[in-house]
Amino acid sequence: MKKYLNITLTQYTFINMDTNQKYNNPSNADIDIIRQQMDILRAKLENQEIVNERIMLSAMKRSMSWIKKYIIFELCLLPVLAILWYGLKAYIGLSWFNYFFLLAMLVVDIYADYRINLHSMSDADYQRNNLIETMRKLMVMKRQRALQMAICMPLLVVWLLWTGVESWAMLSSAADDSFKYGFIQGGLLGGVIGGVVGIYVAFRIYHKMQQTNDEVIDSINSLTAADMEDKA
Repeated sequence: MKKYLNITLTQYTFINMDTNQKYNNPSNADIDIIRQQMDILRAKLENQEIVNERIMLSAMKRSMSWIKKYIIFELCLLPVLAILWYGLKAYIGLSWFNYFFLLAMLVVDIYADYRINLHSMSDADYQRNNLIETMRKLMVMKRQRALQMAICMPLLVVWLLWTGVESWAMLSSAADDSFKYGFIQGGLLGGVIGGVVGIYVAFRIYHKMQQTNDEVIDSINSLTAADMEDKA
């Protein structure tokens, strides 16, 4: 911004802004007036630039806040899922190994979300003098998320197939109970549909998280590019 204000004060014609009167070959007093006006304009523009930077930094922080809310939602949902799946396990007759595998997978996934998305960032990372380090952390965060998905998605598919096999095996023992037999059949169909929808939602959330990081990185690049222009 500053480089656009480095104009010369030896202009041939001077216009008095109060009287709209033109003067040729302005005097030193007139040049002083111009210099004062330019100083005022420069100060206003610098203040505006600071305000814009603060707004952008706040926007970057807000854009990441939904990830924090999502992880809190995951944490609150964990005990609910544990209770519900225990009820299904007890009614259908699924193995304890299947139950604890699911719980372990959920706990590890939520902990990984916390370590990657929350623990690695702090409020100080959204300060003006930390933006380069913040951009590096955001890029590392993207790589760690990709690794997390590469591990969790296959495990989820294995667990879904495993649960389907165990449920199918329970059909023969439930032949005398029409409700339980129908419940297991409905559960198998619902498991297929729910598994496909769940995997799709997981990829959508993953994509949105990565997109949020890209948007914040682009904002940081814009701020650092403006700094380079000012220093040029």
